[in-house]
Amino acid sequence: MKMWFAALVLTILGAGISAGAQDAPPLSAAQFEKIEKFLDTIGSKEEFPPPTAQSLGLSNDPAKALPVVSIVTDDHRVYFCRSRLNKNDYIVWVRSPGNESSYMFATRANLKLLHALHLKTNAFPEQPDITSPQIQGMYRDALAALAADVDKSRLP
Repeated sequence: MKMWFAALVLTILGAGISAGAQDAPPLSAAQFEKIEKFLDTIGSKEEFPPPTAQSLGLSNDPAKALPVVSIVTDDHRVYFCRSRLNKNDYIVWVRSPGNESSYMFATRANLKLLHALHLKTNAFPEQPDITSPQIQGMYRDALAALAADVDKSRLP
């Protein structure tokens, strides 16, 4: 009985350690700071149409546009945007190969995923479950792509 209990405790602790490791974002604080500097120096001003801000949980107003400052990876697949409505809100926008669809992820400086939006050509936007492993994986992959791009880039 004691062996079984010890095995159970070790399994639970191991799962907790693994989950904690998975919570660590693939983008370091230094990389995030470098992205902020890129946004401040070479960021492009863009605007997403209504109701994008509301759909991402960044506004209660369905008629509100979402102005951002954005940068993009070298392959033009992942965009990192800082909201101009609230400088503490960020959007990671990932375009699919062939540009048939894209995902937008709302986050803060801690990079915790808050909302997601799936945009498809000729279809209404969908709000996927942000706890789904597929969505979490896509978000982490996007952050990893940003990290890789930032590491090989120099500030202007």
